[in-house]
Formats: sequence, structure tokens, C-alpha cells
Amino acid sequence: MSEEYPPLTPELFSFINVHKRVLYVAFGTNFFSTIENNNKLLQSFVEAIDKDIIDGVIWALVLTSKDEFSPTLSLNDGTQVQTSTILNNKHPHIHILKFAPQFAVLNHTNTKLFLSHGGAGSSHESLYTGTPMLILPIGADQMGNGEKLELAGTALMLDKLNLNVNDIVSKIDLLLKDENVKKNVKRLEVLTKINSKRKYRAADLIEYMLHSSRFSESGINEEFLKEWVPAKSRMGFIRGNNYDVYGALLGVILGFVGGILWITLNLIRFTIKKISPSVGPKPKRD
Repeated sequence: MSEEYPPLTPELFSFINVHKRVLYVAFGTNFFSTIENNNKLLQSFVEAIDKDIIDGVIWALVLTSKDEFSPTLSLNDGTQVQTSTILNNKHPHIHILKFAPQFAVLNHTNTKLFLSHGGAGSSHESLYTGTPMLILPIGADQMGNGEKLELAGTALMLDKLNLNVNDIVSKIDLLLKDENVKKNVKRLEVLTKINSKRKYRAADLIEYMLHSSRFSESGINEEFLKEWVPAKSRMGFIRGNNYDVYGALLGVILGFVGGILWITLNLIRFTIKKISPSVGPKPKRD
């Protein structure tokens, strides 16, 4: 993660503050698509807004030109929409721009979903800010990143060769509402923030080693560094491999099973004693 990120522009700040469920869309600087796919993406955003799944879209086109869209969109209900109206920011709930301060947008509480190509930088920023992802991989490592995020339960993937408006809208809806996605996103957000501090951890270790040399004439103080020795090597073979825990657990299990067997055997003996007089031969009468 970078040390600093650019803040939201006043225009973006105003837009995102009045929309509570924003979909942020950005595909990096090397994204190239077809006019058909661009139309499907734009149509899916309009459909998702009309169905009240989301209430705002921020799309950073970057190298995608406004000429790479058809003049009109045909919605599922037969309505015709002029793309120029949307692309020129005449739509009240869709904001189109060339570049966006991505981290600032993702870090805003009103940004609920990130539609991305799945690049490493975008994936890290999405995980850090706790934003689920809808991924449209184009090439390079993006397919692998998307598969890993999907397996982690924080993302869903789209196929650039088989884009479907209804599929896009349904996956947007699922990612926003699924409780498991929310839990997985929160879990990985915590882990990402912890791991993002590794460079500070490395600096701390270097300082620790430098300070340790001050307490020993040989340059290294073994007592000072003992706490960095792995616990397993300091606990001995049995404790280091948790055999004492396994042994205690095995003892409990054997005791439990033995107790059940003892009770069962005694019940069987008691039952046999009770029924044995009634099944034996009857005494003869004089």
C-alpha cells in the first residue's frame, strides 16, 4: 500500500455523499473492450439503478472513449436510453469521468461494490477497504486473482466473451445482500490491514537487532534475542508437538467410552438377574 493517496475531488465528494449504495467501476489503464460489452455494462448499471439494487455508479473510463458506445441502449422493458445523456453526466445517478482517486472512492462508506479487472493493486485496495468485487478479467494475472478472490468468498467473476446484462445485475444484487460475502470481506479486510504493515514490522526487527548488539561485546546478545526463538523449539518434543494435549484428549475419550461400556454392562447384568427367575424351570408340586 502506498503512503499517500489523492483525496476525493469536490465533485466526486458531492456525488458520493448523496448516494448510499455506490458501485465504483474501473478497469485499469490497459483495458480494451468491445462496443457491445461497453453497452452491456452501461445497460446493467441503468437496470440495477432502476431496480433499486444500487443508487449510484461512478465509472472511471480511463482510456475508454465515449465513442466506444452505441448511440442508444435498449433496456429489458423496451425503453430506449440515449448513451450521450449518461456519458455527459446528465443522468442523476451515474457519474462518468476519465480518472478517479480510486482508493479514496473505495474507502468511502457509501461505496458498496467494486467492478474491476482484478489487477493486483485494485484487489489489494479493495480488500484493504472491505469492498466486495465483481471482476471482469482481461488478461495477465487477473484471471488468477479473480479465482482466488472468488474462492475466498469476497468476489464473483464475469466472462468477457459471454457478458450478459441479467447476469451482471443478479451478481451485483447477490454481492450486496449475501451475508457470507459480508463476513468474508470483513475477515479479509482485517488480515489485509495487518499484513499491510509488514514493512514497519521489518523495520522494527532491524532496530531490534541493532539494539541487541549494544548489550553484548560479541555483537549479539543471545538472551536479548531469546524471545524470537520459535516456541516449539523451547517447549521440548512432547509439548512442542502438542502430544500432551492429544494424550489428555485421548484419556478423556477413553474414559468417556469406558464409562459408557461399564454402565452398559452393568445394565445388562441387572436385566439378566431380573428376568432369570421367570425363564427358569417351574418348581414341582408335592
